[in-house]
Amino acid sequence: MIEMLVAKAIADYKMLSLSNEITVALSGGADSVCLLYALNELKGKLGITLSAAHLNHSIRGSEADRDEAFVKELCSSLGIPLACEKIDVPEYAKSHSLSLELAARQVRYDFLARVSKGVVATAHSADDNLETVVFNLARGTALKGLCGIPPVRDRIIRPLIYCSRVDIEQYCEENGLSYVTDSTNLSDDYTRNKIRHNIVPVLKEVNPAVARAVTRMSESLSLDNDLLENLAEEEYKKRIVDGLLDIKGFDKIHKAVSLRVLKCFLNDLDVLEFSSKHLEQLYNICVRGGEISLPKAVFVSESGRLHIKTDTLSNKEYKVEVLPIEKSEFLSSKKINNLLLKNYLDCDRIIGKLEIRTKLSGDTIKLKNKNGTKTLTKLYNEYRIPLTERKTLPVLCDDEGVVWVYKIGVAERCAADENSKSILKISIS
Repeated sequence: MIEMLVAKAIADYKMLSLSNEITVALSGGADSVCLLYALNELKGKLGITLSAAHLNHSIRGSEADRDEAFVKELCSSLGIPLACEKIDVPEYAKSHSLSLELAARQVRYDFLARVSKGVVATAHSADDNLETVVFNLARGTALKGLCGIPPVRDRIIRPLIYCSRVDIEQYCEENGLSYVTDSTNLSDDYTRNKIRHNIVPVLKEVNPAVARAVTRMSESLSLDNDLLENLAEEEYKKRIVDGLLDIKGFDKIHKAVSLRVLKCFLNDLDVLEFSSKHLEQLYNICVRGGEISLPKAVFVSESGRLHIKTDTLSNKEYKVEVLPIEKSEFLSSKKINNLLLKNYLDCDRIIGKLEIRTKLSGDTIKLKNKNGTKTLTKLYNEYRIPLTERKTLPVLCDDEGVVWVYKIGVAERCAADENSKSILKISIS
């Protein structure tokens, strides 16, 4: 049953379109053990190469060490290559001013991107999707939140998305699969656990197959949402000129589209935090004129145009120095923590001359140990860089494009490593 559903999900969502090399994010819990075993059984039929990756977050002490030992033994017994690391996430959260949950997520996905050669398979199931939809619903989500967990996102695939938790536990029992239990999953201290332990059981009394029903709903709504977002993107391209949004006749297009046009505008301007209430207020000044203060910026509607009030932007200045260093300094930083290597370049990989400037429209970079090339706008959003600072943040380029972005890191094509002969260090003040 599980193997059939996994194969169907992989086919339906073309999960192997980017690569047939799959790295399973293996926590040691029932879901990830089930996924690893099912993919191992299917690898001949699917023509895939399989590996696994496990990160010890240093949060749960001896229990986390137990999980690490378990996955090592499991992968050894199955003959599956395993990448395993231990990172002090509490310290990372403290040094980066992040919540423990956000820091763990950031470090985990950075690790998975770094150790995987193809796509990364996570063990999100239909029940996880149900819990996500309920959580989003409780927060007052728009349509996108009801679409749940995307089966494919960049190089992340979710082959268990059609499988319920009952399916998974039954599969583990039938195949004699051992797994470990994260004690934090048994507590009601976290919102998701409250949903899992208190709300989902009631929903299953109404419909025992509610997880699969919500998965079908998410699929249907995702199609609707994709259509609306495509219409909005086309409309946005017609209306954006030199950073100004043409809002003439804005009330004549469907509001579902116009609100998404405003989202496109905010994303393009790197606005990080806005709610449906903010969008409604922004829409109102587009139709009636005036100005509104959103987090970190003031927007003005006048003469048929929407734009940012310029005196709300940051006037910070940065001094950037690029200096050669001894290789021993680089190796010392690497030994302490790979996350410290955001400001080192391999001099021999730089093409032409280096230039320091600020972000230009269309700038992209493929970061070291990350999958895929991304725009700086998207990265500024992901790294939660305040809108007011982005116009002045320094960017380092060579003749081929961006090689380094302040607070984010270096491009893979010119990042220093242990084989580098000449290394440059970027210092910022």
